[in-house]
Amino acid sequence: MRWWTACWLSAASGWPTADSQRPGPSLLSLTAFASRDMIVVQPLPRIMKPNLVYRTAKALARLFYTLYGRWEIAGAQRIPADGPVIVCPNHISYLDPPLVGAAIPRECRFMARHDLWKGSFMRWLMPRIGAYAVRRGQPDRAALRQTLEYLKQGYCVVIFPEGTRSRDGRLQPAEPGIALIVQRSGAPVVPAAVIGADRMLPPGSRRLHRTRLKVVFGDPLFFTPDAPRQEVTAGIMRAIGDLLAHG
Repeated sequence: MRWWTACWLSAASGWPTADSQRPGPSLLSLTAFASRDMIVVQPLPRIMKPNLVYRTAKALARLFYTLYGRWEIAGAQRIPADGPVIVCPNHISYLDPPLVGAAIPRECRFMARHDLWKGSFMRWLMPRIGAYAVRRGQPDRAALRQTLEYLKQGYCVVIFPEGTRSRDGRLQPAEPGIALIVQRSGAPVVPAAVIGADRMLPPGSRRLHRTRLKVVFGDPLFFTPDAPRQEVTAGIMRAIGDLLAHG
């Protein structure tokens, strides 16, 4: 199980992480047994609607990061309150997706690696927390179509342009697909910087550490449909780098 998924589950179930105290009874009808290497979860009742699962998990994730990570959010007002928008953060930890999702003041959709859909519970959970699958390392037309459809419906879509985590915390080159999505959708792009998540969960570590966290959102970027893809990609990564440098 990946750590960002475990973080959502711990927030939703009240499961304690390292050095933390159990926050009390779960707000969801979900029970979990945690050992060093395993979490066994009993699914939520069918009556719980997907958007309620999302909102509850998000609220508990915010509580978790506030109490455990002492986090700070800056610039969230720069994210349009409605309409299509792409949020592009840097990627330094498995904790980034729930951290960014909890910081955004509207419901989001997340592009996530396809191998997270393992087991009946994960197949049930992933779409309910806004995730949809992408196959990395190859052109995934289905993921592209799904992304464009979500944007057409007016969603906020979170895409990590680097495609995978940075092992040393430095910003990596962007995958070329982000420019294609921006061009075809015409949606504004809000750059974002995640700071501290790699200290809370260092690469290769299985233990969470208390540390300060910060998520900074920049001003929306607008690109014309005929803008060169290299220019789109460079503009997004430059904006993320500026936020990291001054965040």
